[in-house]
Amino acid sequence: MQGSGGVSLFALAFAKVLGARVIATTSSAAKAARLAELGADEVVDYRATPDWSQEVRELTGGRGADRVVDVAGLLEESLRAVRTAGHVACVGFVSGAAPPIDPRVLFSSGATVRAVAVGSRAQFLAMNRAVEVNRLRPVIDRVFTFDDAPAAYRHYASRRAFGKVVITI
Repeated sequence: MQGSGGVSLFALAFAKVLGARVIATTSSAAKAARLAELGADEVVDYRATPDWSQEVRELTGGRGADRVVDVAGLLEESLRAVRTAGHVACVGFVSGAAPPIDPRVLFSSGATVRAVAVGSRAQFLAMNRAVEVNRLRPVIDRVFTFDDAPAAYRHYASRRAFGKVVITI
């Protein structure tokens, strides 16, 4: 999984509930430590290791990750990190301009790429049951009042947040 936003941290929590080994990426040692506290088995600092997909392959004995949760829009790197015939869930896009994808990377991975936006009502209810049964709680970075919403958006855009940024009404 990529990053330390709310979607990524729930992906980490769900993966751990299912008994998965989780390799996370982040941009700082402080965030890496927090990801490890939340259960990440390995953390790759993508600033210190720009070729993070290769590091994921090394951490998996050359095999690659079974599943990659791509929240940043780094699809080509995700395809390089995933195992042959693995799965990439493309959940978001926060990395700026979308670089073109080399079709050779797509074909060589043999991966299934699925864009994930909003699930069905049944999936939502199942997710909520899993949250309740496993007592999962969102990681909240900061809470802002509605009047301070511009500051909340600036904080989120700064990429310093760890978890959800909340605006109360």
